[in-house]
Amino acid sequence: MNKLLIQTILAGLLLVVGTSAVAAHNPLSARYHFEAGSLVSSLTINLSQAGVDQALLQTHTRPELEALSRGQFEELIVAYIKDNFSLYINGQPVTLGQGGVKLGDHQTDLKFVLPAFGEPIGKLDVDIPAFRGNDHHQTIFSYLVDGEAGHVILREDNGFRAAVAFQSSVLSTDYSMLVVLIGAVLMLGFLLYWSNMRARPQVQ
Repeated sequence: MNKLLIQTILAGLLLVVGTSAVAAHNPLSARYHFEAGSLVSSLTINLSQAGVDQALLQTHTRPELEALSRGQFEELIVAYIKDNFSLYINGQPVTLGQGGVKLGDHQTDLKFVLPAFGEPIGKLDVDIPAFRGNDHHQTIFSYLVDGEAGHVILREDNGFRAAVAFQSSVLSTDYSMLVVLIGAVLMLGFLLYWSNMRARPQVQ
């Protein structure tokens, strides 16, 4: 996927990410939404600006943040999110590439375009320690995978991590194994029948 196409997708998606504003306006929470697609996947992040500021002030002084240009501040947020995000799909790590940022007075939105996933997703493991230094913080991680939607809440008592297994993929895998097993039994039966016919004495 070329750079221009990625930038176009990011620009379009950032126009509609405000749909999760209610959750993101809560300074004690953040919302991450992962959507797996056949052509392209995405991760949308909605953050309260108060929560972002509180997290960044744990490693930077207020004068340092105020001295940053808008572009530098956006880069700082993207770097913070990348450094505090881990997603494994079917045991394979997912890397956050180029991201789009939309700053607001009360809410900050980010969008990352991810590659499509060719094989069924059976399990995802997510770990988002971002904002854990904020008092009473929790992160809502929602997903849409193969038509199955749901969410988990990451907070201090679960270490801000969770694992999600998808039943549809398990059933699909079990069905495939059943087909292979039936095929193997039929092939074995045919070979035994053929061997028996060859061993049978010929009638003159």
